[in-house]
Amino acid sequence: MTDVLPRGALDGMKVLDLSRWIAGPFATMLMADAGADVIKVEGLLGEDARHTAPSLADSSAYVHHYNRNKRALALDLRDPRSQEILRSLATDWADVIVENFRPGILERLGLDYETLRLANPALIMTSVSGYGESGPDSDRPCFNTIAEAFSGAMSLTGDASAPPTMSGYFAADHGTGLYTAIGTLLAWVERQRTGVGQRVELALTDAMFSLLGFALTAKMNDLPFPDRSGNRDSATAPADLFVTADDRPVYLDAGTDTLFRNLCEVMGTPELADDPRFVSNEARIDNLDLLHDRIETWAASVPFEVLRSGLDRAGIPFSAVNTVEEAITDPQLRARGMVAEVTTEDGQRINVPGMVLNLSATPGRIVSAAPPVGRHTVEILHDLCGLTTDEIDELRRRRVIGTHEPGQAPSNPAHAQQPLHEDVRIKDEVKAP
Repeated sequence: MTDVLPRGALDGMKVLDLSRWIAGPFATMLMADAGADVIKVEGLLGEDARHTAPSLADSSAYVHHYNRNKRALALDLRDPRSQEILRSLATDWADVIVENFRPGILERLGLDYETLRLANPALIMTSVSGYGESGPDSDRPCFNTIAEAFSGAMSLTGDASAPPTMSGYFAADHGTGLYTAIGTLLAWVERQRTGVGQRVELALTDAMFSLLGFALTAKMNDLPFPDRSGNRDSATAPADLFVTADDRPVYLDAGTDTLFRNLCEVMGTPELADDPRFVSNEARIDNLDLLHDRIETWAASVPFEVLRSGLDRAGIPFSAVNTVEEAITDPQLRARGMVAEVTTEDGQRINVPGMVLNLSATPGRIVSAAPPVGRHTVEILHDLCGLTTDEIDELRRRRVIGTHEPGQAPSNPAHAQQPLHEDVRIKDEVKAP
């Protein structure tokens, strides 16, 4: 009996993914998880991320993280015949295009939104760039780290006694990816009402800037807000990292008056809750170093399990500071399905992150690993573009397209033709979200 796949909220949506690296592929991965039919378009050797460490299952962890549930089409976009294939898919098949081409490339290929919408008025095109398409910096190169620096995010991260620090988990890329998905879906909802598509345009730096939260509003209105406070929460106290007697780092947050009183009970010093220096959040912030020392001394005197038991009984939010490896094996995340398993083309089982959103009626699914370069080229050209077997074979022979058959070894970049001319690169140094 064949298992019936759970329905996704985006079943029926058809997406051409022309983006590279993280922001765009992350957005289209979310769409694919929700049921959209996503075709990832790459050069004949695949995107640069396929050849980036760490390697995993004949590809890269990058690719397997962001490109599950997608189909793979390989085109040499230097060739007018590949351009025509992409144009045909954009006008006759696609509902959505997500792209991060360098400014002006799509216009030169005749694949820009204004051209395509004439043949497909319902088309939605979402364009992601580093600094956006307006403003004095619109032509400058930008990566995730640059967006974190430019936006002010690094000035808020790290310890006050140390230099500004980047996030460590590609905050700008992932934030932009979420905005990319949201913007595309907003346009999709409007299209359901009007039948007409539109263009969505966003920038890595704008997204990162917006994610600074209320620090922006505070500083926009000349209000005090600390640039870097290390592990301490600058708005409530106590909220900080402490180390137990058995050297387990723990973060606890007892920033309300009730939680602080409960913490004092756990520490065996209930009188601290009525000490004028700690009786309110404002007072605790004013005397934070003294308060920190008291909690630090207590934490260092008890093993982690004793601390955990006491804080749990008191209802105080806390967590051991896990490594990523510890988080992956944590029973809570496992119970939530946050570690999923997929099978690669060659039968290898690998783990990928699970789905965050749990929809009761349309839960979506993770059904396939990231495909090899060109794995679905023949299928797409035959079924969607109407090409014959002979026509496909001729395009393959002339290296206009790339294909991958089951059991075929991956391409060796050192012995293959460069897939895209510098003027027609899908991912490049200018637009690399």
